[in-house]
Amino acid sequence: MKITWQYWLKQAGIGLVVVLVIAGLGHLNYTQWRLLPGWTMADWWFALCWLCFPLAKWVILEDNRDLQAPTIRRRTRAQRAADKTASIYEKMTPKAREPRLAAAPKTALAWYWRGIIDVVLIFVGPLILGGFLTYSLRHN
Repeated sequence: MKITWQYWLKQAGIGLVVVLVIAGLGHLNYTQWRLLPGWTMADWWFALCWLCFPLAKWVILEDNRDLQAPTIRRRTRAQRAADKTASIYEKMTPKAREPRLAAAPKTALAWYWRGIIDVVLIFVGPLILGGFLTYSLRHN
């Protein structure tokens, strides 16, 4: 799925609402129920998270590219023992490989899971985006 302006604006709006609620709770003086003025390091982090949230959500939920990790096949002790006692004819026959397992297709999540994922992605959005960019640059 391509990232469109409508998708970006919708997700940025969702991220802005969540960030404003969390930042508002952080600036609230609970004894007087007033907002405290000032801009802290946490506010800078929330601003960065808000900017990274739409792309991080797209990477996690909407990216439909087929990425396959390499599989590592190790020989078990029984296979090595069988190879030592095998005849020359058994060694010459080609071995059948296991069929490749395909990942299950992504399905739509329920609304409450999307809400939980949104709150989590707000905080770790920059980390996910950095990992995605690092992986993409290294494996392209």
